[in-house]
This record gives sequence, structure tokens and C-alpha cells, in this order.
Amino acid sequence: MKTMTWQSVLTLIDQRIKQVIGLYVAVLLPMWLMYFLNSTVLFGAWNRLGIIPRSLELSSLIGVAASWTMHGSFGHLLGNTLVLVQILFLFGLFEQRAYRTVWVLIIAAGLMTWGLGSPFSIHIGASGLAFAMLGFMIGGAVFARRWGYLIACIIMGTGYWLTIKQGLIPQSGISFAGHFGGLCAGLLIGSNSKHDCKKIR
Repeated sequence: MKTMTWQSVLTLIDQRIKQVIGLYVAVLLPMWLMYFLNSTVLFGAWNRLGIIPRSLELSSLIGVAASWTMHGSFGHLLGNTLVLVQILFLFGLFEQRAYRTVWVLIIAAGLMTWGLGSPFSIHIGASGLAFAMLGFMIGGAVFARRWGYLIACIIMGTGYWLTIKQGLIPQSGISFAGHFGGLCAGLLIGSNSKHDCKKIR
């Protein structure tokens, strides 16, 4: 492996910063846009397309892919946004194929929620994606030996340990299936992500 020059280091940093900005646009912008459209134009109809566990109705299948853009209140949206701003930043810095991986995690977390959730419940919100991304970083650090993610996990764990702990305790009005399912999906995908790591030459 060739020694990296300052120019190549700066180029890599530039690429990753642009990737972070791109992730903000791709993930956060649809969340905020759909919240305001749902509140002003759709009159709450968008949230009715959330994940209904083990339902084969079209609305539930749409929810598997799009429930991360559905939020019940401004506080719900803001809370998920603040967490994702930090996770997406770390993800954009350390993940080479960040866009593809995020979409894989969205679908995987949605499917896990669909399979684990209580019947007749509706699951919405981006917290499942946040837990999936966290699980991916943990799986990448522990099982795939991606040490950059170990740093990311320490940063997230230090700031959000209590939030993470509470999110994994079954509570009324909180999607335990979304949180736990997202975490499990992320761990599984992250633990098998070593082959995606290419050496920088």
C-alpha cells in the first residue's frame, strides 16, 4: 500500500465532506419536506402509510421503504433530525458507499419492523433508520474490524447512551420493534461489510 500524500488526503477529506452534505440532502430534506406536506396539504394521510406488521397491503409495503419520512409531531421530527445529523456526519466520513448502504439499511430496518411489530399497530419515524445505522457501525467495528467505526461508536455512545438505552426498552407509544429491528438489521449488515472496505492507494 502506497503512502498517502497530503494532496490525496485533502482530496479524500473533500470527497467525504461532500458525501456528508449529500447524505443530509438525501435523508433529512425528504423528512422535513414530507412532514410539512403531510401537515398542510395531505392532512395526515401520509402517516397512514406507515408499517403495519405482517400486512401485505400496499400501504404497509410503502411504509417499509418510506416510514422514515413519516413523523407524528414536530418534536418527533426534530428529535430524529438531531440524532441523524450526527450519525450521518460520522457515516459520511467513514463509509465509502454511504448512499447505497443507507438505502439498504432503510429497507432492512423496515422489513425487520414489519416482521417484529405487534399486529394492527402502525410504525412511523426515522428512529429505526438511526438505530440501523448505529448497529451498522457497531457491527462494522466489532465483527468487520473497521476501526474508524469504533471511534464513531464511542462518540455516539458517549452522547446518546441514555437515549439508546431508553429506545430499547418497550414503552407505550414508542416503536420498540423499529428500534430493536433496526439495530439488529444494522448489526447483521455491518458485520458483513468488511468486503466493501477498499485500501486507499
